[in-house]
Amino acid sequence: MPLKRVRGFPDHLAEESGQFDSLLSTIIEVLKVFDFQKVDPPILEYSELFSRTLGRDSEIVNKEMYSFQQGEESLTLRPEGTAGIARLFITQKLYKQLPLKWYYQGYMFRHERPQKGRFRQFYQLGAEFLGDSSELADLEVLSMAWLLVKKLSLEKKVTLEINSLGSLKERKKYREKLQDFLSTQKEKLSADSQVRLIQNPLRIWDSKEKQDQEIMKEAPLLKDSLQNQTIQRYERIKEGLTSLNIPFKENAQLVRGLDYYDDLVFEWTSKDLGAQSAFLSGGRYNGLIESLGGPSTPAVGWAVGLERLNLLCEPFKRKPVQIGFAAIGEKAVKKAFQMIYELRAEGFSVYYRFSGNFSKQMKRISQKCLFALIYGEQEHSKREIILKDLSKGGPDRTSQGNFKGKYENQYIFPVSRLKAELAKKLTHTGSV
Repeated sequence: MPLKRVRGFPDHLAEESGQFDSLLSTIIEVLKVFDFQKVDPPILEYSELFSRTLGRDSEIVNKEMYSFQQGEESLTLRPEGTAGIARLFITQKLYKQLPLKWYYQGYMFRHERPQKGRFRQFYQLGAEFLGDSSELADLEVLSMAWLLVKKLSLEKKVTLEINSLGSLKERKKYREKLQDFLSTQKEKLSADSQVRLIQNPLRIWDSKEKQDQEIMKEAPLLKDSLQNQTIQRYERIKEGLTSLNIPFKENAQLVRGLDYYDDLVFEWTSKDLGAQSAFLSGGRYNGLIESLGGPSTPAVGWAVGLERLNLLCEPFKRKPVQIGFAAIGEKAVKKAFQMIYELRAEGFSVYYRFSGNFSKQMKRISQKCLFALIYGEQEHSKREIILKDLSKGGPDRTSQGNFKGKYENQYIFPVSRLKAELAKKLTHTGSV
């Protein structure tokens, strides 16, 4: 059997990995401005954690989790991050440290049908604000996401959609109304939605089947079952978004796919992503921690998918290497390799490929680097080295090892001054 990649588990080559690193750096920069601290829950949890938090009848639990039996223990590769955060908070008994502002990052796993921006192994970064029930906490995580959107210059490509799911009591009342309505349309629903009708009819709002979508156009809306207190809180959040100049659209059909959400839910979407249009999603989950045996702890947060976010951003441009080193001659190469090690130990990034003649070395260096260091037998005997500014063009060395042309963009100095001269030149150009 020939070697092949597991379906839905992508290889990320250097350019894409570089793009991910750049995106993560931008996201983390924003999170730190808001004083969010990193935590690292494990990739593997007991399966019971996800069946309790996501809903035993949910599609994720029934169809999508990567679970396996190890002795008497059922273990699962995490399909999402918030459940692990709640478990960490409870098992570490961090109740007296509230409020807590955490973020996590890493791979998640769901056995879904792979498509544009959706994989079975996908990278996610999430932000969770525990211990604050005020709408200011909701506005903080929303404004944090908006600042990220602006830093990535995506304002014109994306839309913030929001809705209120209300309390558990309000949703229970609405669920009964929705079931009554859909029961009269049961035979017209898709097979999956007929199952959802019994288990959790709110999930039918997420259906992509046309017959379901047509039926739901006439279905009662959740907002009509909300009480004044919930409505007023939702209005304050909308007022806050307006005061912060954060554009949004209300979507009364937005319910999110996870059982633990209540009150505010939101998604940032983009038409550029196709059917799977959401790339950053979240909301409130005030009852989650208590349902797992912890104290009553209000919480709100969001998670962003790196693969989908990557599709919206400009192609990654790799930063040039600070220094390229060209060396010719056995003694010069030996000494050059020693100098390269010493420069790297001081924090300079250095590129070298000593194979090939001088012209080939310089061609490679000119494509990758800001400056070139040139070191041949002649320089070795004089204990000198040449620094060439590649942004200005200029003279080259002949095949005999001599230079031709003018020296206006080249600097010759003793090897003993190499680090000092490099630091001066790189600081002047803003590359350090």
